[in-house]
Formats: sequence, C-alpha cells, structure tokens
Amino acid sequence: EKAGEGDDEDDCEEEEEQFFHLSERQLLGKALLLLLAGTAVVTVFSDPMVDVISAFGEKIGVSPFYISFVVTPLASNASEVLSGLIFAKKETKDGLSLCLSSLHGAATMNHTLSLCIFMSLVYFRQLSWSFSAEVLTTVIVTMIVAYHARKTTIFVWQGLGVLSLYPLSILFVFICENVFGLD
Repeated sequence: EKAGEGDDEDDCEEEEEQFFHLSERQLLGKALLLLLAGTAVVTVFSDPMVDVISAFGEKIGVSPFYISFVVTPLASNASEVLSGLIFAKKETKDGLSLCLSSLHGAATMNHTLSLCIFMSLVYFRQLSWSFSAEVLTTVIVTMIVAYHARKTTIFVWQGLGVLSLYPLSILFVFICENVFGLD
C-alpha cells in the first residue's frame, strides 16, 4: 500500500458518511441546490471570462479562436484535471483507470455538447457557416478519443498519443484554414 493511500480512502469514506443520514428526497434536494449554485456561478462569471479572453487575444494579436482553444479548456476542465490528478496520485491500477476514464469522458462530453450547441445555434439562428476546419477537427479528435476510450487497457504510448491530439488539433485547424482554404 502506498504512503498516504489509507488517508485518501479514509477521506472518501468520511465524505460519503456525511450523506448517509439524508433521505433520497433530501439528497436530491441537496444535489439540485448544488447544481443551481453552480449554474449561478457560471452565469455570473462566463460573460467576464469571454471579455477577458477576447481582450487577451486582441492584445497579443492572436485570433480569439486559438486563445479560446487553449485558455478556455484549461479553465472549464480544471475540476476534471484536479480529480484526475487525485486519482492518479494513488498510483494504483484502479486509480489510473479512473483518472483516464474521467478525462476521456469529460473530453468526449465537452466535444459532443459543444458541437451540438454550436450546430443548433448556426441552424436555428440561420448564421453563416465559417467553421468547417474547427468542426472537422473536433469531430476527428472526438472519434480518436472515443476509439481509445473503449479499450480496457491503455498504455503510456497511447495516452501520449491522445495527449498530443491537443496541440495537433490546433495545427490541423491552421493547416485546414491556410493550406486547404477551409473556412
């Protein structure tokens, strides 16, 4: 057993025990309250974050797409990254498996949800389409991550391959726009 591993298990048990006395209805109420609080926080801070990202992009002379492709995922996925690091710190097969599963799930869910919202906005508001390179890249990356996520054993080289998709997808968008002329 790794040093500190017992402490982590004790912490998890204590966190679970604080909910044992709640009825199903109380637990549901608490979950809904936390979801509403989270939604309120996102609502309050999302507009200022978009303004900051746009200003940052203008200040350094980089397209807002590239800034949002780097900064926004780091900010919005911080909880998944932190929970993944906590699982990975356990240095057990189950801990690493949970880490990879949570990161794969978060990436797939984020890509799928983002594409759905984006395409719905374009369709229902009848916006002009100028995002072929970005959407193509997102679909390809999602399919590659989904392919790796279905495996029961993931090796380090496969993890590094999935990790490399992040900078490669930015490069792929650049090539699609500037070499192949996709909008």
